[in-house]
Amino acid sequence: DNTRAAMIRLGLIEMIKFINLFYGHARLETYFESCGIADLITTCSMGRNQRVAEAFVTTGKTLAELEKEMLNGQFLQGPLTAMEANKYLTEKGKTHEFPIFTAVNDICYNGKPVREIVDAMSDASATARL
Repeated sequence: DNTRAAMIRLGLIEMIKFINLFYGHARLETYFESCGIADLITTCSMGRNQRVAEAFVTTGKTLAELEKEMLNGQFLQGPLTAMEANKYLTEKGKTHEFPIFTAVNDICYNGKPVREIVDAMSDASATARL
């Protein structure tokens, strides 16, 4: 659907901006390998991150509860990655430049309502340049 496609596009832009800002420019081809766009599509469209995210929105349970109930000892990588990226962005004073990363962290760990992702997508769209 269009919202998912927009999230994937904006998420990829933030991934590229993050790498370029903090680690220098990576080869564009890197983002089209399994660790880049393929992983992002899987995270947003299928797999454990997507299943648990859907349950998080619909049940009101915490991520920890859902991991325990749904993942048979496995853990989510998406929210943990968002937390680590947000910690780094906070230390560098750059959270405002990464609205998707920041919103995902705030929704997963700081009790922000899920609807905040809509504002984050709007903010990200307004500045979606590489």
